[in-house]
Amino acid sequence: MKILNRRRLHRLPLGHSTDRGAVLVIGLVVLLVITLIAVTGMETTVLQERMAGNMRQNDLALQAAEAALQAGLAYIEEQSTPLTATGDGSNFVWGSCTIARAAAQQEGSDHTCAGFDDVLKDWHGDPADVQSGVSYADIAARTNGGYAGEIPGLVAQPRVYIEARYVPPLDAERAAVGAGIHYYTVAAVGYGGTKQARAIVQSTIAKVYRY
Repeated sequence: MKILNRRRLHRLPLGHSTDRGAVLVIGLVVLLVITLIAVTGMETTVLQERMAGNMRQNDLALQAAEAALQAGLAYIEEQSTPLTATGDGSNFVWGSCTIARAAAQQEGSDHTCAGFDDVLKDWHGDPADVQSGVSYADIAARTNGGYAGEIPGLVAQPRVYIEARYVPPLDAERAAVGAGIHYYTVAAVGYGGTKQARAIVQSTIAKVYRY
């Protein structure tokens, strides 16, 4: 008589394999979300670093322009007599582009009117090629206790451009000796550590010389 060994077959519930697959899918989705959050955070950090770098370069350019502007204003303030505007800016002062000067230029006058518009175009070009105005070191060296060196960390040194305007008095005798109101418009451009960072500032002062 043969005795047959019967083995019990343990059958798993039908829904067990389906649950394990759902957990795997949910895990992958969570992992994907975490990855996206991490990538987004990295991109945000990089963007913030670039923005901070750009702000720093712009601050450097603004500070350089302000330093050049103050040097120009100090140079004007220290003059005891009116500065004569020249076409080549030999004394760091150029004439303003007025109709009278333009007419005189057409008549063969030696005065050449540079014009602030042309200066701005030059300042917006490649800093290495800028020639308009005077360098910060040159004009700072002409002021009392001026710093004759260059500002470190800049792609190019600041430039200063001074335009002179004169309003003569009604008295012809006083006008003949230069009395009246002399307006000086001082403009300066500053550069940061890159060619893209630059700032332009401008200020006008009026001086009355006593005779």
